[in-house]
Amino acid sequence: MRISTLLVRFLQQRAFANTLTGTAIAMGVALTASILTLRIETEHAFSQKDTGYEIIIGAKGSPLQLVLNTIYHIGAPVGNFPLTDCERLQADKRVKFSLPMVFGDNVAGYKVIGTTPELFTAFEYRKGARVSIAKGRPFGKHFEAVLGAEVAANLRLSVGDSVVMRHGIDIHEQGTHEHGTIPIVGVLAPTATALDRAVYMTMWTIWDVHYHEYQEAQEAAQQALEQSNGDARTEPAADSTIQSHEHHGEHHRTSAKNHTHAETAEARAEHHHALPPEFTTVTALVVRLKSPVFYDSFVRNVNENTAVQAAVPMREIAGLFQVVGNISGILLSVSYISIILGAISIIVALYTSLNERRREIAILRSLGAHRYSIVALIVGEASAISVLGSIVGILVARFGLILAQPFVQNQIGVQLTFSLWYNIDTGVVFGVVGLTILVSLLPAWIAYRTDVAKNLAPIA
Repeated sequence: MRISTLLVRFLQQRAFANTLTGTAIAMGVALTASILTLRIETEHAFSQKDTGYEIIIGAKGSPLQLVLNTIYHIGAPVGNFPLTDCERLQADKRVKFSLPMVFGDNVAGYKVIGTTPELFTAFEYRKGARVSIAKGRPFGKHFEAVLGAEVAANLRLSVGDSVVMRHGIDIHEQGTHEHGTIPIVGVLAPTATALDRAVYMTMWTIWDVHYHEYQEAQEAAQQALEQSNGDARTEPAADSTIQSHEHHGEHHRTSAKNHTHAETAEARAEHHHALPPEFTTVTALVVRLKSPVFYDSFVRNVNENTAVQAAVPMREIAGLFQVVGNISGILLSVSYISIILGAISIIVALYTSLNERRREIAILRSLGAHRYSIVALIVGEASAISVLGSIVGILVARFGLILAQPFVQNQIGVQLTFSLWYNIDTGVVFGVVGLTILVSLLPAWIAYRTDVAKNLAPIA
């Protein structure tokens, strides 16, 4: 009888115990594969080697927070800095391209980004890859919106629809305030980056919205002050002012209801006026220099001689992964321990089964089976369990991550793409099988030394 046939019989004979042992192996491998896969994909997603964000300038604060918020829309903005400082940096002779951005509002939880038309014509979010319009056109004037691909898909919006911009970066933030409807004129083609999860319009649109909100708050405060003074001579004027503003607010509410979104936004866009300097601020300025030779001097000059900071994404992300790498290393150590425990369970299972199989082994030996054939059976059984357990563990990990992909993406704010099999998976399988073969040599050695005559004696 062939060894392969005997091996199948051995596996079938203790099917339940072998299944439990294989499950233990699969759980350890699934944990290891999940951690390795997440580390590979997050490092790839956060890698700055092929992106167009060379230098990011923002308000003083954490450079890592500036990078994560600007590129991946993670966390809150560091702060804003004056437009005059932005224009001064844009005029630097070392700068080849620059793209200013203003953050601070949201549409149904998606970040609103005020920027310039260069986003659609010259900005490379990845080297050689530019933003393109899938539907409609770029914004051509104020109070026009262009949606990222994911925003359009999730909110089921398209060209011709309208969006409502709310104050605050979070839809759940207290004190959010509706600013009226803005027509959608375009939808971006998918980029598989955070650009897909934003709404774009001119910077002036965001500035104007905030300025009018400030004016309304000031007017309300003034009215309250006039009412509290109780001056009989000014009271009629105050009442007139209050009635005028109430009528004005009611007029806007009625206009939003009775007029089309496009007409309302068009009227606001045509009403262009100058804004105070304190309202014309910028959150981030993405810069690409004419030559890498200027990197160090430009960054040093900005950080030391200006009121803003310059962050190099490659350096900040590398520092982040030094910390994350230590954490993932600890998690991997735990997963390795679980694999070792699974391998030990194989030793226990095989050693226990030897007491039941000594007579079978003795019969095989008496029928001409070589000692090495017995060793091959024991090692083969352990290897089969570990191979099947490893493959099942990797597949469980992979399908689990694929199913959890939307949740993972929402938690870290980065789109991850999982493959069914990675090169590292092959190494995991070989490592587990090698470890199993090593630990199975002990029960195999015991089987090798089985006394044929003693175990063929009649059972009393």
